Amino acid sequence: MITLNVEENNPITPNFYNNLIINLQMHRLTCTCQHSGCLSIHGYYNRNVKLSDGKDVFRICRVICSCCGCTHALLLSSMVPYSQISLKDQTAILTAYEEGRLAVEVMEHTPSIDESNLHYVISSYRKHWKQRLLAFGIKLSKKLSHFCFLNFNRQFMQIKITPNILFLNTT
Repeated sequence: MITLNVEENNPITPNFYNNLIINLQMHRLTCTCQHSGCLSIHGYYNRNVKLSDGKDVFRICRVICSCCGCTHALLLSSMVPYSQISLKDQTAILTAYEEGRLAVEVMEHTPSIDESNLHYVISSYRKHWKQRLLAFGIKLSKKLSHFCFLNFNRQFMQIKITPNILFLNTT
C-alpha cells in the first residue's frame, strides 16, 4: 500500500482523488522493495467512504512493481486503510472519547456513521493504538498521520500490518 500525502483541508472526493492520480508522477513512487520508477497501473477497485453527504464510491488505483511483482493500492492520507470512515472522522470520534464527551456531533455531521461505527472505532483504538500512542508521546493532533508513519510504518488506525509507505510529494 502507498499512502499519498494530502493537505488536511483538501476534500475527500472521488474527483479530487482521480485528479491526483492523473497528475501523479508514477516514476517518483517507491515500492516496499525500495525500488523507484518500477510501478505501473495494474487495475482499479471500488471502495466506499462515509462522508458528510453520504457514502462516496472511490475508484482506487492499484499499481504493480516490475521488480518484485507486489501490488499496492494508492490511498489518500485522509483515508484509513480497510475502513470506510475517514481519518478526520475517526480522529474526531477518538478526541471526543478521550475528552469524555459523546461523539454525537460526528454522527450529526456524517449521518452515515452510526453508533456501531463509533463503538468499532473506539474498540480498535483501545485494542491496537492507544498504548502505542502513549508509549511514544503522540497526541491526537493534526500531524498524527506523519507521526504514525515515522514510528509504526503505517497509517493511524490501520489495523492490518500491511506494508505501507507514505509518499510526501504528491504535487
